[in-house]
Amino acid sequence: MKQKSLARRLLAIAALWIAGTLCTTGWTLDALFGRHVDRTYITELDRDLTSLAAALEWRADGTLELTRQPADPRFELPYSGAYWQASAGVQTLRSRSLWDVELPTAVERRVGIGDAEVRIGPKQQSLLVKTRRLQLAGADAFVDVTVALDRTELRQAKRSFRHLLWLSLGVLGLGILGAVWAQVRFGLAPLSRLRAAVAALHTGHSAALPGAWPREVQPLVDEINLLLARNQQAVERSRRQAADLAHAVKTPLAILANNAEALPEAASHGVLQQVSAMRQQVDRHLARARAAGAGGAARGSVVPVRPAVEALVRALQRLHAGRAIAFRLAGDADFAGDRQDLVEILGNVLDNAWHWARGVVAVTLVSHGGDEDGGGIAIRIEDDGPGMPPEAMRHAVQPFARLDESADGSGLGLAIVRDICVLYGGELALGTSALGGLAVTLRFRPA
Repeated sequence: MKQKSLARRLLAIAALWIAGTLCTTGWTLDALFGRHVDRTYITELDRDLTSLAAALEWRADGTLELTRQPADPRFELPYSGAYWQASAGVQTLRSRSLWDVELPTAVERRVGIGDAEVRIGPKQQSLLVKTRRLQLAGADAFVDVTVALDRTELRQAKRSFRHLLWLSLGVLGLGILGAVWAQVRFGLAPLSRLRAAVAALHTGHSAALPGAWPREVQPLVDEINLLLARNQQAVERSRRQAADLAHAVKTPLAILANNAEALPEAASHGVLQQVSAMRQQVDRHLARARAAGAGGAARGSVVPVRPAVEALVRALQRLHAGRAIAFRLAGDADFAGDRQDLVEILGNVLDNAWHWARGVVAVTLVSHGGDEDGGGIAIRIEDDGPGMPPEAMRHAVQPFARLDESADGSGLGLAIVRDICVLYGGELALGTSALGGLAVTLRFRPA
């Protein structure tokens, strides 16, 4: 299932809101500016109409006369884009800019402001046109006065404003989106810090979530810490109960073993076998309970592996003083967990290697070695003993597996090592050593 991101969700909502708001604002401003420009041009047309109306008179002979020319010099330039025309029946006066043509009467559309119209004029110009019907003094006839302006400049002004408007709104939108992104990053920073703190719990670098947290996050942190404390109490209680149960069972088992010796040999042998199996079960589950409890209690502790190996080797050298075993140790690493669990693991594997080695035991420690150990630590213990066939390697990590019935021990060693490795999220692997014997590799997550 694809994970959803709060940051992406917030950014998406903000982007939609910003885009909607800016687009609405852009369209509104564009419409308002267009109406403003249209109104400005229409106001200019009204001014020219008023000027022409004041300059028109009827002569005594009944002809229409323009007493003075409009002040706009464009009316004097042929096809300049500024035109006027006055019609009264068959009489028509027109600006020099119209040359010898009349303004068209076909209307393309109405502007909707001040009764202005859009028509196609000379040279296929798009004209903004306004007409006013007047009744001049001295005659009963009406005069239709028409003034027109080329819309090219008007449309250019609208296009320039629209381009600048959307460019500005685009830059503004990116700026606001960047500010929202920074706000989201800053606002969600405590969650990233919380994730790092929880990761520290997982890797064993911390036993609780420390530090000051925002008011919105603090209740969650308190609940997590309370849950951790309750879990730790439950683990400790389970450890004590398992230990108490194991010790309580050991006493009756010892009594059964002693009493079995008084039975006939056939019966005694069967009872002792069952007692031995029960002891092995008790020992194994007691070791697992101890490791599980210690693993929880050791959160936040980091144990150097090399000193623990050296201490165990010194103990094995004293214990097996009659055997000349050469020991090699290379590398260094740190174990995230309880030192007793580390000693339990190394002790079982090293004791096994010492028991079977002919003359050499080698330990290699790798910390953050790359792809081979997944970025954590790897402990490789090898010997030059007889080794182990592949089928026996699979069998050896099973509980109570013993490949040599004549050897001392309960057969719990590798099984306990495997159980503790699993509790720490690690793994146990068996292979053939370059020395010719068995190679035991222990891998754990990063310290």
